[in-house]
Amino acid sequence: MKKILAILTALLLSACASQPQLKAPDYIKHNEKSYYLASSQDLGTMVRYFYLVKGENVENWQSAVELLFDRNNEQRTLSDRIALRKRVYKNTGVQHFELYLHNNELYSFVMYQPTEKNPNWQVDIAKGKDFPFCGFVQYQYSFKLTKLPKSAMSKSKIESYLKKYIGDKELSQLKQYQLTGCNPG
Repeated sequence: MKKILAILTALLLSACASQPQLKAPDYIKHNEKSYYLASSQDLGTMVRYFYLVKGENVENWQSAVELLFDRNNEQRTLSDRIALRKRVYKNTGVQHFELYLHNNELYSFVMYQPTEKNPNWQVDIAKGKDFPFCGFVQYQYSFKLTKLPKSAMSKSKIESYLKKYIGDKELSQLKQYQLTGCNPG
């Protein structure tokens, strides 16, 4: 009996000491496209899974899906995450973004303008949720629009187009998705 108690205690302690894990799928279906796991990074407190359609690579892609798993060692609330993101966007010059809470989930829309380093417009639409004893899980869809010739569309028209036809549409779809959390241990 003492051996069984010692084994159960050891199992319990190892389960408590092990970090939660996100069981990331090999592929994700989004907008009738299949996105396959192209890369993953485990930074200890956070894990990032990046998905692309076949034929694209991490340096050259048009659309992507990303799963972000923050083990939330710092115990950030969703409101903390909004404040942190607002600070980051302000400090990095991102002008167009929306962050809000709905049904205990964090939604975000971020638009990046073209730069010398990245000549495309990029829109990131995400939904994130805290899971007890697990952490924060975020599902993000990203879309790039090739920079158009100056005469094609004005900057404000491109921004309106991306907001209406990509951002609003994707946010509406993300509200339908159920985030399921992770597998502790």
